[in-house]
Amino acid sequence: MVNEEYIQKLIQFGLTPEEARVYLALLEKGSNGDMVGRLKDNLEIGRTTIYGILDRLIGKGWVEGIEVKKKPKRTHYVANSPIKMLDKIIHKNETELKQLKDSYIFIGDNLEKIFQEKKEIILENVHPGFIKYLKPLIERKWGIKSEVIERSESLSRTIFDYELVAAKGFPTNDCGLIIFEYDRNIETDENLIKAALATYKSKTEYEIRNHDIPGFIDLKIEDATFDGYVGAKVYIKEEIQREWILAGNEAVIPIKNRLFLIHGAEKNFPILLNVILKT
Repeated sequence: MVNEEYIQKLIQFGLTPEEARVYLALLEKGSNGDMVGRLKDNLEIGRTTIYGILDRLIGKGWVEGIEVKKKPKRTHYVANSPIKMLDKIIHKNETELKQLKDSYIFIGDNLEKIFQEKKEIILENVHPGFIKYLKPLIERKWGIKSEVIERSESLSRTIFDYELVAAKGFPTNDCGLIIFEYDRNIETDENLIKAALATYKSKTEYEIRNHDIPGFIDLKIEDATFDGYVGAKVYIKEEIQREWILAGNEAVIPIKNRLFLIHGAEKNFPILLNVILKT
């Protein structure tokens, strides 16, 4: 059963060509397995080499060594279920991919902002489709700290992430405008809107807890609505007052094929909200 196509597929699941050959040979033997002597002869692999291959296959979980006789020692090597092994590897990779995606949500755009920190971003240089949203803010003497654009073909969307600087704010004067542009109308997609808000709140909590705020003690985020749109109020507690202080608001606004995620301090948030709704 040493099929070259099978070998190439098993390589994609982490086996070497030699490991795949030995595994396929054992698979053909079923639950009885086989001994090293017959394996090495059938596959024309040296005894020392095949022992090393079998040890690696056992370590990876593809093969089990079953002792059938102690004196002299005799071991049968048996292939484990291919379906179970393939499912296990896929699940592991999916878990790792989810962890990578979660990490991307929290640090990806922040690292890109560091990369862009020294660049001068003016209104004429941002994406043409969003100048109309940013122009009223620039006219209020707001600034654009960064623009991050990312296309996801698998999710059929493009993300436009703008970090803004307003005239006033607490604990900083930073504001945010993130636009998810989809290839379909998402205004009535409640699951998408709820998921976006949950992710936005998690991202906010992560960034505030890792932001160097003097005297910071704790944080809480409470669900809220703004002009009928779902969002949240963000409170922090400091050593000086030891009372909950409203640090800012955030909201998720679906308009046709775009999802606007906005956040800002109490005085800046209504300005940003009004720009999105009126433009």
